[in-house]
Amino acid sequence: MFQDQLVDYRVEFSRWWINEFKTIKFPSQGTVFDYYIDPDTKKFLPWTDKVPAFELDPDVPLQASLVHTTETIRIRYFMDLLMEKSWPVMLVGNAGTGKSVLMGDKLDSLSTDDYLVQAVPFNFYTTSAMLQGVLEKPLEKKSGRNYGPPGTKKLIYFIDDMNMPEVDKYGTVAPHTLIRQHMDHGHWYDRQKLTLKDVHNCQYVACMNPTSGSFTIDPRLQRHFCVFAVSFPGQEALTSIYSTILTQHLSYRSAPLVVQKMSSHLVASALGKPSSLAPSPVPIKFHYVFNLRDLSNIFQVLLF
Repeated sequence: MFQDQLVDYRVEFSRWWINEFKTIKFPSQGTVFDYYIDPDTKKFLPWTDKVPAFELDPDVPLQASLVHTTETIRIRYFMDLLMEKSWPVMLVGNAGTGKSVLMGDKLDSLSTDDYLVQAVPFNFYTTSAMLQGVLEKPLEKKSGRNYGPPGTKKLIYFIDDMNMPEVDKYGTVAPHTLIRQHMDHGHWYDRQKLTLKDVHNCQYVACMNPTSGSFTIDPRLQRHFCVFAVSFPGQEALTSIYSTILTQHLSYRSAPLVVQKMSSHLVASALGKPSSLAPSPVPIKFHYVFNLRDLSNIFQVLLF
């Protein structure tokens, strides 16, 4: 569920859930999205208990670093379960909310002995022929018309910016049609020989921004995916993220104690300016729209 500028649908759903299931004793604080059921104790426990400690790697750009929050841990938990069962997963959210970083972190954690990942970035000029060339690159012929990843590995196609390709005059998106054909029927056609290619042991994961490109994708394709909304972190989460990063950086660099004590003020100042400008975007000031990329760029300058 998502929170827009007018309604926090998570709070609305939580109220409905608590009123509907009155026989279930639910914690008085927070919403139903803040807790999970421990399989051993059968009790509600907060997702915050599962958030791992962050360790800053000075060799990794800040834009590629992931500081887990309760939001990312929730999504990651379900991603682990779904992808283990070969279920397609899609992350949907505005630009700069960390969709690609979150998906990339999950894919990087997979064993290279069991999985092969093929990144498939989309743009406006992506065609079905270009897409098929990228999809076929990691495949090898098994027998007859059967194709698949090398050995016994599972191939995962990571499609970024899924809704970016051009919509043709018939209202269709050719790359989406190719993917849907594969997900529906398990094959596509050889473009030269016009013979079928059965492609096995593959899985799709995707990210898309509903405010750009074609905004939506064909429901016949999207129905295959389990879709999660990735929203912009709240002020508390942002403070936690960048305070953790800056504190570890200053400690790693052995900064003077007086400088380390200023970290909280630096974070508050960096986060406060975009917040004060965010409510005032107008057609002539549309660039006053900030996301995590802009905030990360600010701290990237401070750190390096």
